[in-house]
Amino acid sequence: MVKINIIILSMFLLVILSYNVNSFGVSSPYWDENPLYVNPGEIKEITMVLQNMVGDQDMKVIADLDSGKEIASLLDKSTTYNVPLGSSSIPVKIKINVPENAKPGQEWQVGVSFKTIVESSGGVGIGGAVSKGFKVIVKEEPKTTGSVLKIAGGLEPLTGFLVLIAILIILVLIIKHFHKKRVIKE
Repeated sequence: MVKINIIILSMFLLVILSYNVNSFGVSSPYWDENPLYVNPGEIKEITMVLQNMVGDQDMKVIADLDSGKEIASLLDKSTTYNVPLGSSSIPVKIKINVPENAKPGQEWQVGVSFKTIVESSGGVGIGGAVSKGFKVIVKEEPKTTGSVLKIAGGLEPLTGFLVLIAILIILVLIIKHFHKKRVIKE
């Protein structure tokens, strides 16, 4: 009997709360599986985009950095954004400032949360929140050895020289072959 009452109460709350559905989304050019790669000392500006494509009213959203505050900052003067119904391109600019002494392979997690501001006339206002995060990874420096010089195409000088000699020998043999055929026909 208690289980049936809980199920009925849950269904009732689901129906009542579904009448006031507001939804917004956040898109980002980077996420954990598609991290932002940077060089030490590099400063990057990225843009997340707020969207309000579902529901029946405009929304106000507050942005806040959850993580990565040591390298990231919100660039907009106000971190409260008006997201009109039907909009899909409200920009949120974020500055990434990687320290000069960052080591290759070092990474940070940058997270931004977006919370809705619910303006209600009394009672309890139910708001939502969306969090977006991504990794910032310092690029590995290309491995070069000081004793081996590289030439165009990535070949060592000796290897390049040997390839050039082999090509010249093949060309000489082809020319001799065609020259012999020409002499025999005459």
